Amino acid sequence: MVDNSLDLCMKRGIWWASFLVCSSALAQEGARFQYIAPPECPSEEQFRELVRARLLDEPPASEHVSVEVRLDPARRRATLSLEEPNRSPVERVVEGDSCEELASGLALITALAFGTGRETAAPEPPVAATASPPPTPASAAATTPPVEAATIPPKPPRPLAIETGLGGWVNTWSAPSAMWGADLFLRLSPKARHSWSVRAAGVYGFGAANVGDRRAEFRFLGGRAEGCPLVRDNFEHRLAGEACLALEMGALHGSGQASSALPEASSDTVLSATALITGRIRARLGRRIFVEGQGDLGVPLLHHEFVFEQPDERIFRIPAVGFSARLGLGVQFP
Repeated sequence: MVDNSLDLCMKRGIWWASFLVCSSALAQEGARFQYIAPPECPSEEQFRELVRARLLDEPPASEHVSVEVRLDPARRRATLSLEEPNRSPVERVVEGDSCEELASGLALITALAFGTGRETAAPEPPVAATASPPPTPASAAATTPPVEAATIPPKPPRPLAIETGLGGWVNTWSAPSAMWGADLFLRLSPKARHSWSVRAAGVYGFGAANVGDRRAEFRFLGGRAEGCPLVRDNFEHRLAGEACLALEMGALHGSGQASSALPEASSDTVLSATALITGRIRARLGRRIFVEGQGDLGVPLLHHEFVFEQPDERIFRIPAVGFSARLGLGVQFP
């Protein structure tokens, strides 16, 4: 029986050496290794290299081990599942801001799981009464923590997601027919759970109108502040909807263009203020790029009137209500 025990120890040493030498050793010795990750994450071979770089010296190995690794960067988390005979399944979860952080954390846990001697507490094969188990080196016992205690402190995530981008829009309340414009925005939202957002934007627009033989042009320069108390994510954060309230304020400038019908041009600048109800849909094209489309119901708070003089003729009066549509493109900072 002593010979059988020695033979078993030699077999385990050969198995562990094979695991360290090539990445297919797990499959050769009966261990099942499953690695699931998006294409932009480290490959399975890179993950195995991370594991091998973190393995402890001369750890005892387990046969028929099942290891499953899942990287889910969309949720900023990764999962390791480890199953061994006569053992309860063990699952560990780590969080991180990138695939590299997730893979590094699980590689450390996997290395500890294979290198901490989980088999030491399992029943040993029967041996003769006179045989004694081989002594465990003091250095290995001092440096080998139990796998249940193998945890890595997750990196504290940034509390807010920061996004910026630009968009093009058209509205019906700032010019006689329609005003076209562009905006540049900055958006903040909770990173852990997208339940609300706030946004600030700089806005510029232009429009024109003809009244008979006379022509007037309009320019708007201002800003927009927005709060979205209702945000819903779907399809693993790839599609989101927002309901928002906004206030847009700025200077609306109207000027007549000199011509034979308007020999003397004049202009005027007024304050424009509009309250808006906004609905927006956002779709991610990757980890950081997104597109968005929105519709606005605008309620102007100031109702100015622009007219031609000599003879008097109305050009445009700001309406009581109007509509707006917009398309945008943005990027999220890491």
